[in-house]
Amino acid sequence: MPLVLASVATFLLIAYTTVVTVAVPAVATDLDVGFGTLQWVIDVYTIALAALLVPVGSLSDRVDRRTLLATGFGLFAFSSLICATAGGTTVLTVGRCAQGIAAAMMFATTLPLVESSYTGRARTVAFSIWGAVSGLAAAAGNVIGGLLSVFGWRAIFVMAVPVTSVAAVLSLRVLPRQPTHRPGPVDMVGMVLFSLGVGDMVVTALLLADGAAGWQIAAGTVLCLISAVWFVVHERRADTPVFPRTMVARPGFIAAVLVALAYYCASFGPLPVLSQWLQEEAGQAAVGTALTLSIQPVLFFAVSAVLGPRLGVVDRRIPFLWGLLLCGAGCAAFLLVTVVPGWSALLPAMSLTGVGAGLISPVLPAAAMSDMSSDQTGVASTTMNAARQLGISLGVAGCALTVRVSREAGHGWGFGVSAVGVVAGLLCFATAGAVGWILRHRSGVSAGLPPGQQVAPEQ
Repeated sequence: MPLVLASVATFLLIAYTTVVTVAVPAVATDLDVGFGTLQWVIDVYTIALAALLVPVGSLSDRVDRRTLLATGFGLFAFSSLICATAGGTTVLTVGRCAQGIAAAMMFATTLPLVESSYTGRARTVAFSIWGAVSGLAAAAGNVIGGLLSVFGWRAIFVMAVPVTSVAAVLSLRVLPRQPTHRPGPVDMVGMVLFSLGVGDMVVTALLLADGAAGWQIAAGTVLCLISAVWFVVHERRADTPVFPRTMVARPGFIAAVLVALAYYCASFGPLPVLSQWLQEEAGQAAVGTALTLSIQPVLFFAVSAVLGPRLGVVDRRIPFLWGLLLCGAGCAAFLLVTVVPGWSALLPAMSLTGVGAGLISPVLPAAAMSDMSSDQTGVASTTMNAARQLGISLGVAGCALTVRVSREAGHGWGFGVSAVGVVAGLLCFATAGAVGWILRHRSGVSAGLPPGQQVAPEQ
């Protein structure tokens, strides 16, 4: 049951990052608003989730995680109901923001819950399943949104209400109370600075993608830099920092965070742009678009389910490097849209990114937590998950910016999508090189090692 609840929470909160993308035209028509306004309905969820995930993860090391998870489920149900009944964009935006807050509470508890509920090979298998579900959700958001939009855009939010309501009750009735692992005061200043910096980074990226005024971009960049510098200075002096000093010095943890950021940015960040290309250029309807994009999550889940347990006991450089290389090759395959007509041009790209992401995702959770003590698993897991959310946010914004600049310069859709593929592919290849260098002295590193058991580097 812990794995089921963790998987349900993870699938919902990740899928709802992009689930409304395909339904935006229907929402715009029903509420009589422009697409620019509705962009914030999509983005405010991501901003809240990315900004609050690590602070809530640090908090989860100090409170009962069962209660935090149940509260997150309950808030997600309530906020989904608000979205489903919204009569205007203001209420819809508030509901989506509340969904993002609830998602942070759920995400902060899922991996520590899995880690504390299973041991040995069962833990390795559980992490593999969780990784498969999380990656499937990232790719399936657009697909689910397209299919549910047949019943109206409100059905997208109605679906979450009964699921999360039942999950909230089960969390309190079935899960044991989780002990407090990290007693002591909460670093509120550090949490606020981190949330402000990450949230501002996401907002600035989105403004840049939307073609905002130069002063807005400059102001956002300056605020982000001030928050980052202030946060680092504060953390060095804090008695109970958000990031424990022993955690950030571990190569395996740093490598996991970099991989999470890069493969989410490159593999899932382009999906909204590809969805637009399929509908506007290739002439597909919402359902056809959803089916084309579903190739990626199907292969992702298949690879993760079949190979996940095996990948959990090998040198983690193998899934990391091969996964990044395949994702990079898949992104480079976007170039085919200039020579192959119609939706079939995306088949190689969806296939390669699905397989590559399927190699990476099952080993990421344990890779991030394998060297950590029990009082650091919450913040370690949420840092990795925050990197994934930040990656997809920056990826979506960067892809939208690339296509917009390309089209304003007089180029067609094909050139813009190709440019997105080249940049995303280079990101994967560069990250593969960096991760290989970071882990160059670590061999036999298993993603299935229990937290607290550090793997010594080669001599």
